[in-house]
Amino acid sequence: MYAKTLSTDANWQSRLAKILTAASPTSKVALVGVGHPMRGDDFVGSFIVKDLMKKLRNSNVILFDAEDGIEWVTSKIAAFNLRHLILLDACQMNADPGEVALIRLAETSYPFFTTHGIPLKLLVSKLLPSVETSILAIQPGRMGLNEHLSPEVLAVANGISNFVVAALNGSE
Repeated sequence: MYAKTLSTDANWQSRLAKILTAASPTSKVALVGVGHPMRGDDFVGSFIVKDLMKKLRNSNVILFDAEDGIEWVTSKIAAFNLRHLILLDACQMNADPGEVALIRLAETSYPFFTTHGIPLKLLVSKLLPSVETSILAIQPGRMGLNEHLSPEVLAVANGISNFVVAALNGSE
């Protein structure tokens, strides 16, 4: 989770579509789902990427499901020589459950609160310094142990997955 550290772009969908549709064999983009599967809405990023892995075939967008171990997939991510990395994760933004923001990691202040072993900004800046990184942040509603995604966040997660598929198929 991250504290909201800047005003976010109200039109995250157009920015995300622009990044996704720019993906090519020479301009690689990766989506990385982050979240603990036993912590309710914290799982949302991982949930979305798992769903995209079922729906997308032959895409120029690379998908990684990091769950709660982003540190363990960073070396795999680095091997792809990416242009853009988008982390999908639950973010505490003091907003309504399911609210979404696309935040450039470079625009966040450091340090910021994180539930990950290594703060993502530090991890990315050290291991992927030339990659433009953003966080597709989803406001969680509940994060209790052994919880499922809340109805609001589940609806948003499905909407994001469908949006990504449509954007990559040219029908956003």
